[in-house]
Amino acid sequence: FSNYRQQYVRLYENFIGMDPASNVITKNSFLKLLSTGEYLPLRMISKDSVTYYRLYKLDVSTSEEIRSTIKYWGLEEYDYHKMEGQELPDYSFEDMQGVIYNNQNTKGKILVIKCWFLDCPPCVKEIPALNELQQQYKNRSDIVFVSLCWDSRKDVEKFLNKTIFNYAVVPDQYKFLTERLQLNAYPTHFVINKQGIITKKTNEYGALAYALRKESLR
Repeated sequence: FSNYRQQYVRLYENFIGMDPASNVITKNSFLKLLSTGEYLPLRMISKDSVTYYRLYKLDVSTSEEIRSTIKYWGLEEYDYHKMEGQELPDYSFEDMQGVIYNNQNTKGKILVIKCWFLDCPPCVKEIPALNELQQQYKNRSDIVFVSLCWDSRKDVEKFLNKTIFNYAVVPDQYKFLTERLQLNAYPTHFVINKQGIITKKTNEYGALAYALRKESLR
């Protein structure tokens, strides 16, 4: 299942979803059904460039481990989808260099946000890839990369003395991340469009890169 998901399933891309009877349904309905843990999304072979997924009802003999994995994944995807189209809660972030980012001065710009903490191995492991992503858009003054770290300024400073991170880093964001954004999985990434609307929430680098590329072409 893990290999299949990794190779064939990219729900962050544009796709047409279908129920088990092959009826076209909304993305919201598709992800809601997926979050029950009772269905597997099958990538369909198509004659056009459109991606189709059909929900396949799992057999009763399917292991509880696979059901639980699919349910957790589905709940995560459904949660991410529900937040898209909303505004980020009011914010005013000050990075390690004293630069302020708030709802007003980031309007008219694409905002890319990483939410993380220092003792999160996946959060640290992805930094080189994020640095490369930032470099791809370094000549775009309308795209801003900001990371919200829940650790103290002192600990973040110590970390940055040993690790290059091209994002603007904002320390001491534990309360904002856990209370205002109510995050419980890290890293989490947001892409916010020039109107201040969340267009993507994800924990996958591939989904982040795809969403940013899509948004940068608008």
